[in-house]
Amino acid sequence: MKKIKLIIFSVLAIIFCCSTVDAASFSMSSKVSSVKPNGTFTVSVGGDCIGRVNLSVSNGTLSTSSVWVEQGYVNVTVTAGGSGKVVVTATPVTGFSDSDANIYNPGARSVSVNITSNNTTLPTKPTIPDTSNKKSNDNNLSSLSVDEGELSPAFDKSKTEYNLNLPASINKIVIKGTLSDSKAKVNGLGEINLKVGENVIDITVTAENGSKKVYTIKAYVDETPQVYLNYKNEKIGVIRNNSDMPTLEGFSNSEYKIDDNTINLFIKDALNLIYGINEKNERGFYLFNKDSKKIEYKISLLKVDDKVYLITDVDNDNLTLDKITINDQEVVCSKFKNGNDNYCILKVLKEDGSLKNYLYEKTEGTIQLYNDFKTCPEIKKENKNILVYVLGGMLFLTISIIVFLLYKIKKGVFNEKTN
Repeated sequence: MKKIKLIIFSVLAIIFCCSTVDAASFSMSSKVSSVKPNGTFTVSVGGDCIGRVNLSVSNGTLSTSSVWVEQGYVNVTVTAGGSGKVVVTATPVTGFSDSDANIYNPGARSVSVNITSNNTTLPTKPTIPDTSNKKSNDNNLSSLSVDEGELSPAFDKSKTEYNLNLPASINKIVIKGTLSDSKAKVNGLGEINLKVGENVIDITVTAENGSKKVYTIKAYVDETPQVYLNYKNEKIGVIRNNSDMPTLEGFSNSEYKIDDNTINLFIKDALNLIYGINEKNERGFYLFNKDSKKIEYKISLLKVDDKVYLITDVDNDNLTLDKITINDQEVVCSKFKNGNDNYCILKVLKEDGSLKNYLYEKTEGTIQLYNDFKTCPEIKKENKNILVYVLGGMLFLTISIIVFLLYKIKKGVFNEKTN
């Protein structure tokens, strides 16, 4: 019995020791801690995660403004400024996920590199400063704090860059600070309104002698949607940060309450559109019904001949629903079942909320209002051919009858003369 217990205990110990737990991670690092003025260095962005990361830099330039991370690290080249410090920030965008496609919101990461010079100068004789009527050059804060979240790193008057990660529910913070010198002045403290995504907040301290120091807080508010709507067996999240949204000409922006959450509506006449993201991280517009609080159609913006059409994903009866690409835009178009791919029907949403059929002709790339399926050029051509055949047959029959009658009349006259 003791041997059996010993074996079971050994097996469990081996299983426990060999088990590992994978956790999502996101980080940013620099290969150097200092760089020469206008020199270049490399930063690495990534981790055990998947998604797009936006990049920004202060006191320098980047080789790219965004990268795609997929369970690994991506290197980005940074060119430093002439002096001071280079700060590079990486911010994951909406849809960021771990390796198992679970939503992962790690917040922004920053790395700083000092700009140093190798130039040496000859020592100079010390001078005795003139302290008579000299104004203070103290432009430091002795404390800096926020009422939501925690600053990273912890405050140090010599550090000027701080990060602050906040949940989606936070839309404002209160920043407090204390001057190291009472004769100095400070701007940027107090209540600050926040938008979804990254917010750059500068607190400027001006010493008595006019010298300035800027403390920067990069506050990142979680962009995860707070409202999800059902549409065609999918969950559509209403995007809160619309900075990368395509332009909607003629539409006005308005806020709308769903339960305790506020969403953005884009309104024009009878139309109410939302900007959403589906489970495949695909962004797009949707027609929203304020009465039922439901999505009615998905909308694609199609521009042809300087005119924008709102193409829906509604199918047409007796036609085959398919996706085609027009002017680099993928849209839903209903094809005819006769196999002719040169024509298809677009279901266009009008400003009064009605749906109209438009005929798209692939060869010429034209779109025209289409009210009756029987007016399709292909069908017109067939009807025209049939009409030609019918008229030709009637003309042939008429001519035959006339010839026959003339022949009879002529024959009758001839018989009368012979009699």
